[in-house]
Amino acid sequence: MSKKIKIKQAHKKKTSWRNLQIPVGSVIFFVCAYIYVLMIIEPRLIYHSFGNFITYPAFSLDWEFLRSSLSHPGGIVEYAGGFLSQLYFFSWLGALIITAIAVSLYIATKILIGLSRAERLKLLSYIPVVFLLMIYNRYDNQVNAFIALLAVLWFLVAYEKMAEPSSVGRAMVFIFMFALLYYVAGGACFLFALLAMVYEFLIGRRRALSLAILAAAAGFYLTVRFLFYLETEFIPLQELKVTLKPDLWIKILTFCLFLFYPLALFVAGLWRAPERKYNAKLAIEIALPLIVLAAGFLASFDGTKRKLVQLDYFAQNKMWPEVLSIADKIPSEEYDIFCIHDVDQALYHTGRFGDDMFLYPQNLQVLILSRPEASKPSGRLFLKRSRFLLQLGHVGIAERDAFEYLELAGSTPAILEQLATIKMVKGQVDAAKVFLKALSKDLIFGSRGHQMLKHLEQDPELTNDKTIQHIRSIAPDKDSVSFDIGAGEFFQQLLDKNPSNKLAFEYLMAVNLLTGRVDQITANIKSLRSLGYKRIPRCYEEAILIYIGMGNTKINLYGWQLNPETVNRIKEIDKTYRTRGGQKNEQEIRDSLGPDYADSYFLFYLLGSDGAKR
Repeated sequence: MSKKIKIKQAHKKKTSWRNLQIPVGSVIFFVCAYIYVLMIIEPRLIYHSFGNFITYPAFSLDWEFLRSSLSHPGGIVEYAGGFLSQLYFFSWLGALIITAIAVSLYIATKILIGLSRAERLKLLSYIPVVFLLMIYNRYDNQVNAFIALLAVLWFLVAYEKMAEPSSVGRAMVFIFMFALLYYVAGGACFLFALLAMVYEFLIGRRRALSLAILAAAAGFYLTVRFLFYLETEFIPLQELKVTLKPDLWIKILTFCLFLFYPLALFVAGLWRAPERKYNAKLAIEIALPLIVLAAGFLASFDGTKRKLVQLDYFAQNKMWPEVLSIADKIPSEEYDIFCIHDVDQALYHTGRFGDDMFLYPQNLQVLILSRPEASKPSGRLFLKRSRFLLQLGHVGIAERDAFEYLELAGSTPAILEQLATIKMVKGQVDAAKVFLKALSKDLIFGSRGHQMLKHLEQDPELTNDKTIQHIRSIAPDKDSVSFDIGAGEFFQQLLDKNPSNKLAFEYLMAVNLLTGRVDQITANIKSLRSLGYKRIPRCYEEAILIYIGMGNTKINLYGWQLNPETVNRIKEIDKTYRTRGGQKNEQEIRDSLGPDYADSYFLFYLLGSDGAKR
């Protein structure tokens, strides 16, 4: 008798585990998704994009910030989104958060389809997850939209479970949940109303209630919009302020993600056929989601965009060899001014600027990060230029550009630290403390803010800070706040103050190369030894040989010898240029010389192109 009881209990336990309905395919799907997000997308690159390519998700460990977030509709979603976004800094944790959001979407979708009794449509539960991962595949962060959507879906599940059978009771529950959701998620509450209306009309068969829901939502919108003059976003899409290029994919994918639910619920309401048994169920559960996931990633993945974000990340973290390694994998036609600027910085810091500058596209505007005329102000440009100018010693213009970034992109950890550093260089200790206190409230870089504050308290003059002291030693006595001077004069000011400013020297030489002033290249050879050079960089050698070719044979090389290989290269290029018909046959000349000569300054000088075609 006892054996029979045990058998029945075991059978009951087995049945209850089976009722959990956790498909093997789902486990495999989300494990693969996590690995993909961690290894390929790398959430740390999304974090790096904040304030550089996409809007910085504001968040602060501050009671005032929390109070401000709770004071307006949708503030709770914004607060949660800002908090979760900060954690992308740690790729493993960011991948876990993204996967958790995806799992929550999947479960909520599956429950909703189950409530409609359209069991055979449950495989559609993977589609929203694919949309979500495709958005992250574009290095964008719409976490506010995802959290708002999750709130809508789980509120709908709760509505169905909590609502009374009577239409009046259900209407009262809807009004309460709709108002609460408006406070939590803002305009996303209207998607809740739409889903509730479709559910009641097709599945609950309460036509009058569905019309009442429509009337209530419409009336609420008109009241909010025209009586209280409040803007209401149905989809809390985080707009892109600074992008690599306009990415229409993001808006389309986010719109499709929100549109999916009313369409899916509508289809489920029309087709509520019971699930049928079929032999290949397990195979389909495993294979189909993975196929859809792979197809979505192939359609949305932008390898060049990922490389550009990686390059920017490496440059900001001063990983210069990695910058050049990534740059060599990017087609030259995809380079923008920021990419070239970072490459030039990497070439300088690895000691290759004077040799390999023309291995990459170059022009004067890019070299000094001048904003093209008629172009929109770019926060990313101001931040990069501010860092570059501070490194050079032009503190006043660096400060002006930093405040321009702050105006355009908002208060990010990067700009708070940059402004604090500028103020410390200028000896404005109290102003520096204001920015460092703001930085100390950041979730990720708060400890750095505290550390810098402590350092400043202990040494207000910063006499032991080598970086601050170096910038002070190279800064001009009369620091201009204007960028409207000649590029050569701009760098010469720095050398007049401190001739050992090697960065200013190499950029001045680069300006001379780009403007064809080979006489100035030759004249500045005298400074090489005092700056620590062991030989004449190849591009300078080619400039000297061009100057000699103009008939200037009596020049002083201050004991340096020209490399015979450089002389032979110049002769070969000159011969090919003459025999191939000169500048009018640029491509023929390049094809004849081949890639070994593509980085030649002499070729740039003759053809006037923007650099090597790799």
